[in-house]
Amino acid sequence: MVSTRSATMRIWLVAGLMAGVCWADDRGVAEKHLQAGNWQEAYAIYERVLFEPDVVPDDLHRAVQCLQRLGRDAESDALREKFVATHAGNWRALQAAAQSYREANHFGFLIGGRFERGHHRGGGRPVNSFARDRVRALQLFAQAGGLAGKEAGLYEDFAQTIFSDQFGGGAWRLQALTDLTTLPDYEDGHGYHGPGDFKGAPVEADGQPVYYRLPASFAEARNDGERWRWLLWQAMECEPARRHSVLRQWAGFLHSQFGVQTMVEHGFWWGRGRSEDDQQQTAGRFALHTLADNETVCRTAAGIQRFKLPEEFDFIRLYRQLGDWETLARIYTDRRQYPRAAQWWREMIRRHGPGHDQYRQKALDQIIGHWGQFEPVAAQAAGTGATVEYRFRNARQVSFRAQRIRVPELLRDVKEYLRSNPEQLDHERMDVGELGYRIVHQNQTRYVGEEVATWSLKLNPSPDHYDRRVTVQTPLREPGAYFVTATLADGNTSHIVLWVHDTVLVKKPLTETGYLFVADARTGRPIPNATVDFFGYRTEWRDNKPGRGRHIVHTTQFAETSDRDGQVIPRAPDALQPWQWLITATTDDGRLAYLGFTGFWHGRYYDHEYNETKAYAITDRPVYRPGQPVKFSVWIRQAKYDVETEPARPTAPVVIQNPKGEPAYSATLKANADGSFSGEYRLPNDAPLGVYHLHVPGLGGVNFRVEEYKKPEFEVTVTAPTEPVKLGEVIPATITARYYFGAPVVKATVRYQVTRTKQDVTWFAPAPWDWFYGPGYWWFGCDYEWYPGWRQWGCFRPRPWWIPWQPDPPEIVMQGEMPIGADGTVKLAIDSAFAKEVHGDSDHRYQITAEVTDESRRVIVGQGAVMAAREPFKVYAWVDAGHFRVGDTMRARFATRTPDGQPVAARGTATLWRVRYGKNGQPVENAVRTWPVTINDRGEAELPIAASQAGQYRLACRVTDATGHTQEGAYVLVVRGAGFDGRDYRFNDLELVPDQPDYRPGQTVKLMINTAQADSTVWLFVRPANGIYLPPQIHRLNGKSVVVPVAVVKRDMPNFFIEAVTVSGGRVHTEVREIVVPPEQRVLQVDVAPSATEYKPGAPAKVKIRLTDFSGEPFQGSTVVSVYDKAVEYISGGPNVPDIKEFFWK
Repeated sequence: MVSTRSATMRIWLVAGLMAGVCWADDRGVAEKHLQAGNWQEAYAIYERVLFEPDVVPDDLHRAVQCLQRLGRDAESDALREKFVATHAGNWRALQAAAQSYREANHFGFLIGGRFERGHHRGGGRPVNSFARDRVRALQLFAQAGGLAGKEAGLYEDFAQTIFSDQFGGGAWRLQALTDLTTLPDYEDGHGYHGPGDFKGAPVEADGQPVYYRLPASFAEARNDGERWRWLLWQAMECEPARRHSVLRQWAGFLHSQFGVQTMVEHGFWWGRGRSEDDQQQTAGRFALHTLADNETVCRTAAGIQRFKLPEEFDFIRLYRQLGDWETLARIYTDRRQYPRAAQWWREMIRRHGPGHDQYRQKALDQIIGHWGQFEPVAAQAAGTGATVEYRFRNARQVSFRAQRIRVPELLRDVKEYLRSNPEQLDHERMDVGELGYRIVHQNQTRYVGEEVATWSLKLNPSPDHYDRRVTVQTPLREPGAYFVTATLADGNTSHIVLWVHDTVLVKKPLTETGYLFVADARTGRPIPNATVDFFGYRTEWRDNKPGRGRHIVHTTQFAETSDRDGQVIPRAPDALQPWQWLITATTDDGRLAYLGFTGFWHGRYYDHEYNETKAYAITDRPVYRPGQPVKFSVWIRQAKYDVETEPARPTAPVVIQNPKGEPAYSATLKANADGSFSGEYRLPNDAPLGVYHLHVPGLGGVNFRVEEYKKPEFEVTVTAPTEPVKLGEVIPATITARYYFGAPVVKATVRYQVTRTKQDVTWFAPAPWDWFYGPGYWWFGCDYEWYPGWRQWGCFRPRPWWIPWQPDPPEIVMQGEMPIGADGTVKLAIDSAFAKEVHGDSDHRYQITAEVTDESRRVIVGQGAVMAAREPFKVYAWVDAGHFRVGDTMRARFATRTPDGQPVAARGTATLWRVRYGKNGQPVENAVRTWPVTINDRGEAELPIAASQAGQYRLACRVTDATGHTQEGAYVLVVRGAGFDGRDYRFNDLELVPDQPDYRPGQTVKLMINTAQADSTVWLFVRPANGIYLPPQIHRLNGKSVVVPVAVVKRDMPNFFIEAVTVSGGRVHTEVREIVVPPEQRVLQVDVAPSATEYKPGAPAKVKIRLTDFSGEPFQGSTVVSVYDKAVEYISGGPNVPDIKEFFWK
């Protein structure tokens, strides 16, 4: 007889087994639905089996996948939490839920205060759940860990989630201790919690690196880094077989944080891109080759630091324990310790062989082998013996071989190829510039002719496998193209094409045609009677049959002869434009020059006349709240330089558009008595927020913002030294957050960032038209970097505004996040030693940005800056004209300025040095006269000097300030006299120097042209415009200097340009000069002087406004004055009204 209890147990067992079989069958059906894309059917099954006792953890992943495919991501959170509640005692199920949160779609919307995951149509605030999902996953892992006991896989998965998105660039977040008791709020926007840019290894309050030590338990960890490490060690203890992978992961993390490769973003030169023999000998603080194994130089949140690593954080020691010799070899290569790198490559090869495709052996040979290569070189003039730079490693001798390249044959083959009308153009066969590539990589050796020279050179290699560079003097003096081969004994072979020119061909666009001139490459003399051959091609698509066709290649050819000035102006200009031209110049005595395929763009010459009607608008403030009135005024004027008066407009249409582009206001306003238009628009209470545009259609206007805002309750200031700090020293900076009522902000977080930018400090005395042409527009001096000491006492001329220039991007040297102190401050120490060692040839500007978030989550930003300079101040010297005549009075001016532009009082002397040149071309100076100089508190001094004798002079001012610092500034000038031709002096390759800073119509520019080469020919293009030139003036210099007159006319306002071209030393030199002709009659000066600098609330304030014309005479007119609280500019981002002078005239 069977007992009742026994029977009951049997029934449950059988039922359970049957249910298990049924659920297994269900999963099989669900899997088939998944593979077929039947997401609804699959989800219906998973939704049922998820909550059965024998749940499979992967069921949750597949169920969430179905919801995502069905567009029902918003239901996934409820599903996860129900799954967690059902299986709260199943650690594997909790692990699966944690993984699901980690891998979830972290974007959604807050709708009625409730988060809906995934995309959503309609309203709602877009938010992201990155941080919240991470914390929820960690909570579930912690809950699972309490149930599982010692499970290596769980520990490692838990560690991965702590470390999620935090390896490499995001590892700085490990210094925080995530609160696992509270889920963080959702964050606005899509957000991105990936690794991001590397911020540097985090540091403690004392600036020392944060080390993640092994805690006794998970609960005793001080930060997430220690939690992560404890979990990894637990996994290793549970399964000793994981030891190698765990230690390798730990070593990789330490290397990513403390390796020298972290300095790459600091402008630290990486790899072997330059000769390193000199750098190897340096013993500075950041010299990588001097590092011991337990030392490093790396980027931290406090900047670049050199320090010793504690033993447990020494990644080199760890990689040795792991036997990872390949990684060690790469680390030592990064540290420029090449002998050690070679040692580990040898060990790796000995134990594991040379590797696939011999990659290990190749890496070793790259270090210890004989290697060399040519550096890029420009074409050189014939007759002087061409030179080329050669960089090598380890070798002691190199052999050179030069072969002539058959250039005429190459050009002939290109023409014949195009005449053959190929069905599809092979542009590599048409490339007449990359001869070396075609010969070496396309085996076109038929163009390599006879051997013309061979020679050898003994080499003295740098120790420890560093590179060294030498200048190779070749015997190649005859004109032509040469294929030069360098061969190292037991080493590699390298090639270069070396061009030695005797002739150059220069092309410019003229109005409706082209212009070329042929000149001797060395002397620049024009070459008459040269045959200039024009070979052109163009393609045409031609349909042979419907749907089928091919390109047809058309060719044409004609020739011209250069005139006595070497000029060629093609006689058939209309036929030039649709073709691409191969242009060659030849002479009966064997000269050859060519221009590769080039087009002729020849529009009509048009000297643009500035003539625009503009509307200038102003509002009474830059930002408003809904419901407030917007008061505005508008002026409409004709911006034309030669117009004295203009009739007033009786009416004008004014339109205001809201942020949606819809018209919010439109009216036709009548002119006021002064010709302006004024109006008022009251914003509705439900006005859309954003940027509004007020304008006169077609003529311009102004923007203003509408925001629901409250003025900031506290301010953030960044205090740094008010005077420049000496480069190499530590710069103290303090971030302060203080409420406007005076109390410090104490419950707040500070995020700071310090960036460094190279700062080439130049200062130019203010001039009346700086706002128009830029500071220093009047500067006459040239950059004489060849003059000994010029970089110390000279001043670089202003960078031309018409030449595109991209400054170096700022480099992040420090960044971090920390709680604010009890006094509302955070102190930073910015070390400029790295900048001095690596970028010591420049001054540097450090920009400090602080973002403070208080307990109400209000964010306020403050900024500060400080200069780190090589010198405490600089002396500037200049004169009042570009050049002088004997008998003129030169007005010399001197100024002293700190790197941040502050004046310095000083005393010293000014000396006029007469400059002559020795046989070696170096300047020899003789003192003409010395004067005492006192620099006043404004940092200024002036000295009249009589120009008594023609010649070149250096005017130097040497002064000492109150602290004993002595500095010198100087300026090189020219005094002309009877018969002065500059032959005995040295200049730049080409200089254009006007005699005055600016001109009026009717005056004449006395333009001094200087060249480095005596008896040069200069092609002078006056008033090029819109990329088109007028035929040039040709000046054959007798000597090195000449003065050319250029008349100034009224249409030259506000400026015109002069371009000069000359040829010398195998190169074409170009110089452009802007001639300033300001619109003096159409500019007013406005001075605003308040009765006091500070007022108490409610006190009356008076402001005095003074209008003057350019000459300083009083001007009678109307003004519009707007006064508002400057604090609102924090919301608007600054004022919304442009400078009126720049608006109309630039």
